[in-house]
Amino acid sequence: MPRHHLKRCFAALAAACALAAAVPTGGVAAATTAGKLQVDSRNLLVAPGHSGTGNVRVQFSAGHIARKGIMLHVDLDLSEVNAIGTVTAGSRGWGCGRHGLKLRCIAQFDQGGRAPTLLFQVAARSDAPLDSRVALPIVATSVGVSATRTVTVGVTGATDLQTAPTTALSADPGDWVELTSTVRNAGPDPVRGVVLTLHTDWLVKYGGEFRNCRFQEGTPLICHFDTELEPGVTYRFSEPLPFSTYRIARTGLVVTNRLQWWTADDWALVEKEPSEPLPPTTPGTGGELRLVPQNAAARTDTDTSNNWTDVRLTFTGNQPADTAAVGDQARARVGDQVKVTVGLRNLGPGVVETWREMPLVRLAIPEGTTAVAVPWGCRPDIDGNWPGGEDGQPGARAYMCSGPGDGAWPEQTIPYEFTLHVDRLTRRVTGAVTVDVDADTDPRNDRAEIVILPAADGGGAGDPDGDGSLPITGSAVSSTVALGGLLLAVGLGGYLLVRRRRTRFVA
Repeated sequence: MPRHHLKRCFAALAAACALAAAVPTGGVAAATTAGKLQVDSRNLLVAPGHSGTGNVRVQFSAGHIARKGIMLHVDLDLSEVNAIGTVTAGSRGWGCGRHGLKLRCIAQFDQGGRAPTLLFQVAARSDAPLDSRVALPIVATSVGVSATRTVTVGVTGATDLQTAPTTALSADPGDWVELTSTVRNAGPDPVRGVVLTLHTDWLVKYGGEFRNCRFQEGTPLICHFDTELEPGVTYRFSEPLPFSTYRIARTGLVVTNRLQWWTADDWALVEKEPSEPLPPTTPGTGGELRLVPQNAAARTDTDTSNNWTDVRLTFTGNQPADTAAVGDQARARVGDQVKVTVGLRNLGPGVVETWREMPLVRLAIPEGTTAVAVPWGCRPDIDGNWPGGEDGQPGARAYMCSGPGDGAWPEQTIPYEFTLHVDRLTRRVTGAVTVDVDADTDPRNDRAEIVILPAADGGGAGDPDGDGSLPITGSAVSSTVALGGLLLAVGLGGYLLVRRRRTRFVA
């Protein structure tokens, strides 16, 4: 089934400073402050002969910093679940094994102090009695601190809601767009009550007033239908859902919005134990968005792979953006350390949301030099795919860099300063800076060079007398960085009024 603002920037900076100050120089660090461990996992419905997937999320309470390498143990007690079926667990970053009536899983916190999400699956036997309820106790332990959560697994009847996998829309920045959807009950029996959720990109905002729909900035749109869906029948909205688009969007950008259908019983589990904010209880003041009204027993959707739609919206109009790679050059002798400032420049006229591009910038280090100081946000390019290595890791031959903040405004440069040690240098050597931004209008300026020249007699490390052929070189970098910082400080004030909503709703 779906990933920066000023306050977040200050908060992130403070957290990073605290982290850097607290981590010892050698070995695996221990947690430095006491805190409570928290375990989140929703209750689960499963049908006889089918399986249901749940997840376990573990984190420390505010004020507790978990260090990279700290071990986390999660135990699932299978004593009761064995009466209806079997449990398996495992996902990226986890190792799991059966120990008697326990399923034990082990992971480590990453460099950001985050634990990976643990996925587990309950497979019910075909003879599992309907309406039975069993307990699945979960215990998480780390650095001597533990927490528990008991998941209730219920056995219910089966159904299968289906909808179109994709739909395509288009709109100019600032225009309105209308969305419709269909849902089909592919199960054997009628299903009473369905729920629609829609997670929109921050550039797309719900503008309707249907009384059975609720919406709030930063949360998904949620519409309840007190409807009985007959088997084999396809239902459509009585009228389309209206959405507005922000004028800041750039032409050619494609954003994906996730639409999903739920049975009323599956959605009730989300409402009872939400891990993310849900819209307020106050509904719209207009008419009702309808399907076709009718009454049935509890149902759980046994195939959730076909009940959601990716709504792809392409921005048209005349507000594109051209991004250019920024190179640099310097003169040096063997043994010198030189600084080069490279990056991306937005030539406008549209805004480039830097967080959409992972990575935003790629670099190839010049031959005969070694990167000894690497900016935060840049990682070694291991296999060409983000996230690659760790932030700020020196010594790689190629790097991928993420974009800071929310976006690059027209004529703003996003700089990255690298310090290179010159190991050998008998001639002019070059590296490369490349950018590949979605909907970029001019690919001819998407590559620039990092040039290292042998120092002239009597000279040393520093900027050469350039010929102006590079996008930004030498001292021009500092003025551009200053201007970029000023634009960012001024621009973000207005930008935050319509900033991206970072919904991390767990489906």
